[in-house]
Amino acid sequence: MATDWWPTQEGRIVDGLTLNCIAEDSAIVEGSAVCFGTSTSGQITVDGASGLGDGWGVALKASAAAGDPVPILVFGLYKMTTSNGSGNPVQGEFVMNSTTIYVTSTEDCGFTYDTLAAMDVGGASYLLGMAMQTATATGDEIIIFVGKAA
Repeated sequence: MATDWWPTQEGRIVDGLTLNCIAEDSAIVEGSAVCFGTSTSGQITVDGASGLGDGWGVALKASAAAGDPVPILVFGLYKMTTSNGSGNPVQGEFVMNSTTIYVTSTEDCGFTYDTLAAMDVGGASYLLGMAMQTATATGDEIIIFVGKAA
């Protein structure tokens, strides 16, 4: 059974650094990991991160259409849901997004600390942060230190 390890609050817990980015399409859901959109002069574009390890930040608002401004948490604390059926993040372990709105332990993906030290894991995979709490079941809601890389 899934557990909420921080039951008094949802989503954003503490802001450290938030960037205003531009949605490349309407596929961004509030609370989801985001990936880079097409590089554009004068702005940072983002899409919803759907592939394993695509995400580098968390959307603080949904996009209704392409071109919408979307604040992205790139450093701070955010409550996210675990999804990896083969294992769950342990407190202090690095995490990456498994799909758009879920996180998973990097160790359960076959990555080791040495490969994560360079921040780039297997081409386009990134660390999303570090688990601040231990998940005991798939679907647990735990606090993630977004941007904690080493």
